Order: sequence, then C-alpha cells, then structure tokens
Amino acid sequence: MIAASAARRDLILGACAIGGGLTIAWLAAQIRGMPGQPFSPGFVPGIVGALAAIVGLVLVLRARAGRAPPIAMEDAEGHGRPLRLAASWVLGGIAVVAMLFEAIGFLPLMIAWLAGFQMLLGVRPLPAVALAAAMAFAVDEAFVRILGVPLPPGDWLIELGWV
Repeated sequence: MIAASAARRDLILGACAIGGGLTIAWLAAQIRGMPGQPFSPGFVPGIVGALAAIVGLVLVLRARAGRAPPIAMEDAEGHGRPLRLAASWVLGGIAVVAMLFEAIGFLPLMIAWLAGFQMLLGVRPLPAVALAAAMAFAVDEAFVRILGVPLPPGDWLIELGWV
C-alpha cells in the first residue's frame, strides 16, 4: 500500500501524462507527410506521445489500486526542483517541438530542447550544446539514411534559400 499523498500525486502525474501524451500524439498526427516516404516526420513523436499516455495510465491504475509505482519517487528526493523542471521540460518540449516542427525545423528545435534539458540537470552550457548538436545531427542522419525520411529543415531556411 502507498500513502494517500503518494497515491494523489501519482493520480495527478498520471492524468497529466495521459493528457500530455494524447496531446503530443494528436499534434504529431497533424505533421504533414513527405511524398513517397513510408513514415511521416510525426511518426516518432506520435510513438512518444502514445507511450507517455500508456505510462500515465499505468500510474493512474496503480494509484487507484493502492500500489506503489515501479520506480519510487523517494529515490529522486535529493534532486527536488531540478528533476521536476527537467520532467516538465521533456513533456512540454515534445508538445512545443510538435507544434513548431515544420516552421523552425528539426535541428534547431532538437538542439535547443536537448541542451535546455541537460542544463536543467546541471550540465554546463558548452558541453550541453555540443552534445545536443551531436545527438540532433545523429538522429537526423539516422532518419535520412536508415528510414529514408528527411526531417523538415524549417520554413525559414527554405525561405532564405538555404535548403
């Protein structure tokens, strides 16, 4: 059994994860597909949104049954506010990325999102931006070379004629 406050917290977090996950999946479904490509650029964000909703459902069901979550929050208590901010950054960031994906482009959004996440967890800015850029370029290359799906460069780059 878990304490009433922990069950209440898990119900709230689970409901937020369900709502956020479904919103992310819905926004990802709005991303235009690329002609001739088997997967749209919204494929992965859609999966992430669906998984977030499933995790939220598990939290809600376990809280309603009076069972502790598989990972105890007490393990993270020493981290407090930065951990909560980082979790909010991830969920909110996925929604923002889904909304601005085509206008701004994959690389700038991913670099900003990943670097911000790392800095919230205490990584210094230069290493955070360097690692975020390396990760964003690696994911972009994986999509282009393995899946054959070019990710949007951003409307602003197209208007400037850089793409």
